[in-house]
Amino acid sequence: MKKEKNTALKMGEMPIPKLVLKMSLPVILSMMVQALYNIVDSIFVSGYSEKAFTAISLAFPIQMVLIAIAVGIGVGINSMVSRKLSEKDVHGASN
Repeated sequence: MKKEKNTALKMGEMPIPKLVLKMSLPVILSMMVQALYNIVDSIFVSGYSEKAFTAISLAFPIQMVLIAIAVGIGVGINSMVSRKLSEKDVHGASN
């Protein structure tokens, strides 16, 4: 049975379009689930009242902005940690 290749090795060997597609699919799926959740929530709440539907409609863009900020911070931190680890600076990476 073949051992699974390390992710870092895959990133150095795989073609870029295939790698980007493979790495982006979980994020795309997650955002689609979030959007579908909002659509179902809007349909359910719209039967209750117009004010509740307005509140849900206003909350969705704010929620997406907060998610985008959190993902951006996570990606930035991941980049910094990987740079420190490649420099063999374990203490800097843990900080």
